[in-house]
Amino acid sequence: MKTNWAVKALPASLLAFSLCLAPGCSSTDKLGNCSLQAKIDSLGAASDALVSVSTAMQGKLYVACGAIAGHTVKAADATDDTVKTECDAASLAIKAQVNASVTVTVVPGKCEVAADAQLNCEAKCDVSGSCMPGSVEARCKPGELSVQCDGSCTGTATCEGSASVAAKCEGACNGSCSGTCAGTCNGTCDGTCDVKDAMGNCTGKCTGTCSGSCSAKCTGTCKGSCEFAADAMVKCDATVRCQGTCTGTATAPKCEAELIPPTCMVDADCEAGCTGQAKVKADCTPPTVVIAGLADADFSATLTANLPAVLEVAAQAKLAAEGAAAFATAAGNLVAAIPGEATCVANGAASIVAKIQASVKASASVSVSVMASASVSGSATGG
Repeated sequence: MKTNWAVKALPASLLAFSLCLAPGCSSTDKLGNCSLQAKIDSLGAASDALVSVSTAMQGKLYVACGAIAGHTVKAADATDDTVKTECDAASLAIKAQVNASVTVTVVPGKCEVAADAQLNCEAKCDVSGSCMPGSVEARCKPGELSVQCDGSCTGTATCEGSASVAAKCEGACNGSCSGTCAGTCNGTCDGTCDVKDAMGNCTGKCTGTCSGSCSAKCTGTCKGSCEFAADAMVKCDATVRCQGTCTGTATAPKCEAELIPPTCMVDADCEAGCTGQAKVKADCTPPTVVIAGLADADFSATLTANLPAVLEVAAQAKLAAEGAAAFATAAGNLVAAIPGEATCVANGAASIVAKIQASVKASASVSVSVMASASVSGSATGG
């Protein structure tokens, strides 16, 4: 997989020029009154976030792949090479167990960009201080905004549960249904199932209560997103989010897509750092995995427990890669501008250059996580 979003290593000659020939260069001076300060803060924070998130993803993926491969490993021992080794072993283990008679159903998780971090950052990108970047609600694309709703969720309403929180449902369940299922039930049927696999799991019509994925209307609860009819008016539980129109008090807005650009004029390089932060710091929830037809019960349990972490890393790594791409060019522009800024002297310049260089290594690790997680998930789902 070719990636072109990583921050490229800065030539040694450019680093030397930036750090040692900048006007006012000394070993003790700080940045001071610098017109580049907003860019430095924005891109520095984005670099810090990328390094932190890359390390966390790497450790999570290493442990999950190790478990699937039958190995006990520690997140602290994760490196690019060990992650690749364990995920290659996990992929082989899955291919040895999963065949055409095995159904792996994945209920997608979701990632929400760190909109508040982006808005706070953007407010500082206009040196005049007059930029009002707007709200999450105003800048989130229609259909991508969700809120906690103290009232009714109306319109094309969706009550969004998760792998750990079930939403009340009387609609199409994009997740694990616990209740009656008007369609194919893949999981456990407390009643009569017309088609079962070799393990006794239901893979057909369940007359009773289905605990698993449901291909049509689920009446009960849904660990995932329950999509109601267009004219529905429902009350989502307090712990479940409403994606639709909230008739009542809406709080804690989150956006599942990139924010629409602000209407005010902000510095492009500074804005790139803000967008990078929002994507790199995205909050992701793991998907739910339901496996039917796998004869080895122990491996089925291991895969069910660990594949969601692999899929979560895959989604988060993709956003992190996009975030790195958002500020890669801007970072190069900043380093090139430092020598011409009389008040941006040695220590401050060295600090931001060091951060950018650290993000180069983090970007490479994100690339490894993207490829490794894709290999494992592809082995399990045929993708």
